[in-house]
Amino acid sequence: EHPAVPLTHYLWILKRHRYKIAAFVLASVVCTWVVSKRLTPIYESTATIDIDRSMPTGVVGQQANTIDAAYDADQFLATQIRLIQSDSVLRPVVQQYRLRDPGKQGQDASAEAAIRIQQTPVSLGGLKVTRPPNTYLLLIAYRSPDPDLAANVANAVANSYLQRTFEIRYRATADLSTFMEKQLEELRAKMERSGMALAEFERELNVINPE
Repeated sequence: EHPAVPLTHYLWILKRHRYKIAAFVLASVVCTWVVSKRLTPIYESTATIDIDRSMPTGVVGQQANTIDAAYDADQFLATQIRLIQSDSVLRPVVQQYRLRDPGKQGQDASAEAAIRIQQTPVSLGGLKVTRPPNTYLLLIAYRSPDPDLAANVANAVANSYLQRTFEIRYRATADLSTFMEKQLEELRAKMERSGMALAEFERELNVINPE
């Protein structure tokens, strides 16, 4: 059997190459520090939205005070996530903070190409919308090298989503009101025609209206 190498032999090797080991460690630390200084820090800001699931099933009548028992929370929240990532919500934010890449705006292209590029759906690469499990919360996170821009964009996307939601509800209510006004006008016209027909019938039969 070969004799076992004593521990002092390993210590002697480390002592012999101590300058090389120290130089390697120092070079590694310096290289790591230089690379870390050259990297651009990325900041992430998150805005939290609480989704109200107690929405009535109707606008007027008894349905305005009742809630749908077959409410699918997962499907509804998935729809809201897609709405936040839609062009109608992101476009005002992109235009406000000029987040569209200048190289993709068609500055060197023709006017028609520039207009076509401007009409394409808007998307944000640093935007992330998630839902914590078993909650009715939506987290809107945005990453940017500028911490102020990250916070402003996250808040702007949340406000744009709320504004878009109110706009959708307002338009639905306005359309319903217009439809009901039209129905009332038709009903009023039918009542007037019925009243005229009744008066004509009374004249033909010489009937005196007691009113």
